[in-house]
This record gives sequence, C-alpha cells and structure tokens, in this order.
Amino acid sequence: MPSSAIPWPGHAGVQVNFETRTRPFLFDDTEFDAAIYFGDAGWPGTQASFLMWEQSLPVCSPRLLAAGAIEPGAIAGLPLLQQSTRPYAWRQWFASLGMEVAQDMSGPRFELFSMLAEAATQGMGLALIPAMLIEEELASGKLAIACDHSCRDDKAYYLIYPEHKSETVGFRSFRTWLCDEAARYRAASGL
Repeated sequence: MPSSAIPWPGHAGVQVNFETRTRPFLFDDTEFDAAIYFGDAGWPGTQASFLMWEQSLPVCSPRLLAAGAIEPGAIAGLPLLQQSTRPYAWRQWFASLGMEVAQDMSGPRFELFSMLAEAATQGMGLALIPAMLIEEELASGKLAIACDHSCRDDKAYYLIYPEHKSETVGFRSFRTWLCDEAARYRAASGL
C-alpha cells in the first residue's frame, strides 16, 4: 500500500510518514523509526509505549435494524463479517456473553477495517469494529450499533520503536504528543 506523509502541526520541519502493513515485519528490514502496532508489546529489541485497548462493537447497516437492536442469539444466525487480522474476534465477543457459536469464524473476510466497515454499510452482514475507527460512519448513520455489548480485546495498540535507533528530538516529541492524545481519547471514551 502506498505511504503518505502529513505535516505535523506545531512542529515545523518534522514530517510524519505513514504506511500500512497488516503483517509482522522486522525494523532492520525497513526504514521505519516506529510502528503503531496492535498486539503484544514484547517485540525483541524494541521498546513500547501503551496507547489504548481495542473495544469492538457489532455494527451493521441501519437497514438491518428495522425492528431495533438485535439480540446476541439472533446475531449468531446472521452473516458475520470477519476481519482477517482478528480471526477470533467474533468468538471472543460471543464468549464474553457466555455463548458458544459454531459458525463464529465463518463469513467473508476482509483485510482492513475500512473494507469491513464498507461491507457492513452495504448490508453484507454484521462486523465487529472498534468504535474509534468508525466514529464518522456511526455519526452519519451509515452504520448502526446492532447490539450494545462491546468486547475488549486482550491485546492493545502500542507505539513500538527499536531500542538501537537514536531518538531524535522530533521522534521524542512525536511520541509524547501521540501518547498524550491517546490518553485524552481513552479518558473521553471510557477506554
């Protein structure tokens, strides 16, 4: 996927470049200074700064909610859209309700949350997506919360960076800013 660069307000001369990777990689094989990573913080040879937990909600097209919220038992019988980097997401969600569902890992798989959100918007089924990634879709009514039960994953988002890379003033400033923004978001959203 192509990378993109954005100017960082208030920090003239510092440019932050973003690239999407959905699979593990080694810092030694890249030019990356850091990664915003979902998983465990224990990469060998790295340091990590906690950002936030992932709290996923079942969402769907509002058309599927004509009769109101859907009970978890009914959700089990609907098409479950799958996120390929979170293969056990539905299983964990159902387990958090004390349910065991045979087809919890069945359904179309999508690589990115944006693809999953679009599939749900188009009425293909229900998707488990962190609310922070679909705030705009929820606010605009493109997506609706199917059931008001969320599930926190046992993994989290971290800023990961190699121990051996020198920390520039720009990187330290970025890390402080990102961690402060994440803390504000956690406080505002109850994460």
